[in-house]
Amino acid sequence: MADEVTAQSQLGQWPHSLSFVLASLACTLGLFNISRFAILSIHFGANFIVQFLIMSLVMGIPLFTFHVSLGQLLAAGTMDMWKISPVFQGIGIALLMSQALIGIYSIVGVSWMFVYFRDSFITKQDLYGWAEPYDNALAALSHNMSLKLEETVSDYFSGTVLQRHHLEAPPHSPGRLKFQVTFNLAVVWMIVFICLSKGLRSYGKVVYLFSLLPVLGMLVLFSKLLGLIPSDSRLLLVFPPGNWSEFFVNTKSWTAAIVESFYTWGLLGASAMQIASHNRPKHFLHRDTTLVTIFTLVILMVAALFANVCSELLLANGFIYIPSSFERKSSYNFLHPIKKALPPSFKNTPVRWMHHTIFLMGEKVIRPGVSPKQQSGYQALRLATELVPATLAMIGAEKLSPFWSILFYFVLILFGIAQQLAIMHCVITGIIAIKVKTLKNWETTITFFTCACGFILGLPMTTELGIFVVYFLDHCVGGGWWIIVLYLAEIAAVFMVRGRPYSGETVVATLFNKASTFLHDWAAPLLSFTWNVILPVVLMVLCVTIFKNGNFRDLYKWYTPMSYDYWPSWSREIGSLLQLIPLITVPFVSLIQSCRYLSDGPPDIFDRMQLLTRPPLDTPSSVPEVTTNPDVETGSTAAPSLSTIEDPPPKYTPPPSYTTATGARIAKLLRQSFRRSVRRIQSALGNSETTSNTPDLLAPLPPPPDYAAVLVEINQANNNETRNESGAIAATSSNLTATDVAQILRNSFRRALRDSTNIGQSSSSQRLVEAAAPINQDLVIIEDNGVDNKNAESVT
Repeated sequence: MADEVTAQSQLGQWPHSLSFVLASLACTLGLFNISRFAILSIHFGANFIVQFLIMSLVMGIPLFTFHVSLGQLLAAGTMDMWKISPVFQGIGIALLMSQALIGIYSIVGVSWMFVYFRDSFITKQDLYGWAEPYDNALAALSHNMSLKLEETVSDYFSGTVLQRHHLEAPPHSPGRLKFQVTFNLAVVWMIVFICLSKGLRSYGKVVYLFSLLPVLGMLVLFSKLLGLIPSDSRLLLVFPPGNWSEFFVNTKSWTAAIVESFYTWGLLGASAMQIASHNRPKHFLHRDTTLVTIFTLVILMVAALFANVCSELLLANGFIYIPSSFERKSSYNFLHPIKKALPPSFKNTPVRWMHHTIFLMGEKVIRPGVSPKQQSGYQALRLATELVPATLAMIGAEKLSPFWSILFYFVLILFGIAQQLAIMHCVITGIIAIKVKTLKNWETTITFFTCACGFILGLPMTTELGIFVVYFLDHCVGGGWWIIVLYLAEIAAVFMVRGRPYSGETVVATLFNKASTFLHDWAAPLLSFTWNVILPVVLMVLCVTIFKNGNFRDLYKWYTPMSYDYWPSWSREIGSLLQLIPLITVPFVSLIQSCRYLSDGPPDIFDRMQLLTRPPLDTPSSVPEVTTNPDVETGSTAAPSLSTIEDPPPKYTPPPSYTTATGARIAKLLRQSFRRSVRRIQSALGNSETTSNTPDLLAPLPPPPDYAAVLVEINQANNNETRNESGAIAATSSNLTATDVAQILRNSFRRALRDSTNIGQSSSSQRLVEAAAPINQDLVIIEDNGVDNKNAESVT
């Protein structure tokens, strides 16, 4: 069944065999989930890692395989896949909007990494830029005083990277654009445009650089860290110490694990589906998805190792890593000296029991006793902006070569650009899919304008309040609960409304094409059951959990104060609309599609509803079959041709005329009675004239034809008249005997004699049917199907 509905994408196929693997890897591995996973492994310990693996098997990996399998099966992305059910076209539009919003605001995080990458090029005698005081007045005295590492790293991110000048309190106006941030953002968008300008021809090649190279770089960093760690504590750092008695009790850890699993495997599911649509129909999808899964888990474990090593090194040098908040100078410090007493909030409540809210670019950790109007607890990219810079500054360039800092940030830049390429490729191809034949020729122009619009819309994040805009968009768009609602609608539309031939069995058959018997018999039914039963239930629970845990209901309180006193009601209205507009798009487009399909189409309303929800497939089975028509004259088989069968005329008898309904009916009865008497006499006379070899002529004669029925069916008989007559003549001439020839001649002589005798007796020319015999004549056709012999006899 999978082979019958499999098609090829109109937007082209991947130029290389590994292009799909590397492009899909960008959907599951990126700058943001590497940073989140590493920080959460520090906060929750080994419990979080095990819980993440469990939730990945239950929900994450099945959701990822669902999208890539459906994309390869339909050879279509989120926009053009709804040819299978046009009423749900709004789901594709909403998912395309979600990917565009994620790409527009998350790309600014990649531009931040360019500053760290630039300042990593130092000599062994120099200090890192984040190890020096931000204030220039204190920079001259830095050689004569001990540096406060807990302040310099945080000041560097806010003052140098973001170029904020109001560190004590946020300003009330966005201010001007910051040149450094704006320039870096423009550079990233230029890279995206160059890589996607030629479509798959360019994208299929650059993925080797932006996906394969960072994976190798992370493995090199992993080997370096193993060399720095003592052999007796390596396992302890990979799986940091945790209280295993809290494994089932700590709901904060389970919530973080399931949300992180969704962000890793499912947040960019629409992009993964678009990437899989460029595969060839017989592509080994199970092999590639296995490679993507293995590489993703390995790199995340390496990131967790990297983060825990940095945390242990900071702890060995007298610092404790604690959650921070980005708002002001007094709240964004993340290092606390061991010699000083911990704040009461950390002393009474461990970090693993604090309230965590996970977004795309960062996490929000709410500390007890802290006013939410002053501190949100949010910080973006903690691994790249806090933990690793502090560790490098503490070790110094003399002990650890700056090459490792360069490699680390270069790897993060490649991961970030690779993910942006996957997102924007989904957006651009989704726009082209609206009308492929026309827009395909404008692919470079569409790519340019898409990147230009993305750059313009990202300019507010390059101002003085840029980090606040990032947090606002991360809270509204990166919350993810509304994307889960769209995925639930997508699964219901495909499996429940559309159904066969796009059921779970068909989709999973695409995944395990040419797989082993073990996978067909065990993994395929289990995965199909997960898609139809377990996955929708888990997604519904996850949606409610994220909405409640993230306090998203505050966005819909337009007339009451929110967490920040500087968030007016109009900003909350915008935030709520960013979540509601994609959801409202689904029923709105469904209404439009219903009006389009129900107002025009087949005469039957049920056929129109069928075209709206479950249209027939454009498969070869719907094309007229090639058949062989035998030649009726020669008996041989003709060349193959398309069978064309004309519809028979309706079984309709025209109403009788006035003449037929009155006098003609009585005259017909009298004629029939007279003819029956004549036939009896002729039958009695024929017994003495015919021999015993002609028993078929003694059979009772059929009644005369019904002229009204002949009038209706005469047109249908004209199509095959010539062929039937020739066949009848051939058949009759081949079966005549001497007795039959004598009988035909005798009847012909008698008929000529009767005509000459009665020529003047009746001059009626009334004919009820065209080409029928006059009233004074009768035509009787005697058929004998047993011997396939047809003789005509006229009796008066």
